[in-house]
Amino acid sequence: MIRSALIVLVATTLVPLRAVADPPTAYGPAVIDVTVASGDTLDSVLDRAGVPAGIRAEAALALAGVYDLTDLRPGHRVEWTAASGDPTSLTRLSLFVEDGVEIALTFNGQVTAERLEPPIRETDRRETLVLDGTLYEALVARNAPERFAVDLTALLAGQVDFRRDLQGGETFALVWQEDQLPDGSIAGEPRLNYARLELADRVLELVATEAAGPVIVFEDGEAVQRSAAPILGARLSSVFGRRNHPVLGGVRMHTGIDYAAPVGTEVSATGAGRVVFAGTIRGYGLTIDIDHGGGVVTRYAHLSEIAEDVREGTRVKAGDSIGAVGATGLVSGPNLHYEVRVDGRPVDPTDRDALPEQEIASSEDLDALTTWRRETGFEALVVGDRG
Repeated sequence: MIRSALIVLVATTLVPLRAVADPPTAYGPAVIDVTVASGDTLDSVLDRAGVPAGIRAEAALALAGVYDLTDLRPGHRVEWTAASGDPTSLTRLSLFVEDGVEIALTFNGQVTAERLEPPIRETDRRETLVLDGTLYEALVARNAPERFAVDLTALLAGQVDFRRDLQGGETFALVWQEDQLPDGSIAGEPRLNYARLELADRVLELVATEAAGPVIVFEDGEAVQRSAAPILGARLSSVFGRRNHPVLGGVRMHTGIDYAAPVGTEVSATGAGRVVFAGTIRGYGLTIDIDHGGGVVTRYAHLSEIAEDVREGTRVKAGDSIGAVGATGLVSGPNLHYEVRVDGRPVDPTDRDALPEQEIASSEDLDALTTWRRETGFEALVVGDRG
């Protein structure tokens, strides 16, 4: 709904009376600010305000070169300035969208549009948490990214069960980077560099030297896994094993795990390998299969799209973007179905031994491990000292 317009009256100063008629009352520009609601489009917002169709069409045409209007979401703001409050005389229009970005249009004969990026300050964050409940609750209490609870559960699934193995009192250290806007809010997604979970009988550490690359998991200082989660920031909605099928009904074997996420969420290869199939399979919908050698194949199903450079024969690395979440095939909603097959037989993807051994940690990874340990005040115990 359009909030009340602020009409700024031009200030007047008392002057001696003159033998001429008083000048007509002058009005300054009116600034109208609207918060986009569910179901709104830019056209509908401006139409309700009385902006003529011709001006709305000109604005949409100018915007096409710098912003996709289908990305306008509830909570975004539309602000425009009209001469003397007349909606037929716009002088400026701005869209304030995600991450502090402003899309600005000016009406000076020819309508022009530009994208104004806010100044962003990259900040390093470090937190050490003592778990006295769930990881999610601990993150919220320290104003740390809530999505790490989901990401870490997926990345460490082969080493720890967060529901069964955590008894309370465990120490969790995190190092990450985030981009701050001038108002202190966060733009984009946080980038996890390091995580450490100190359990009673062992220490698990995670190192990511590249924001979009693979992660290396260490157990008591030994690299045990080099991989990437197939999707980050998503909820694990179905596990491996027998279950009631959400579409066909009845108890059936579920040959992988499902991650619920919005359509378009990026999907990544979990390990290095070669694409052996990229197309549609009945039931699975749009699907990618990657051969990792040693008889191990991973499958990514129900996709909405496959990355342009991904096709049969394409070589990929862990963490490479290969497609996007969708709802193709037999599904009840958008999700990624992720499978691991060994010699053609489905196995539990959370099994740490499901993927073949590869070179795990590079010298760069080991240097990063040493750096983050030092910066978070951790001294590794000599083997045999723990427990």
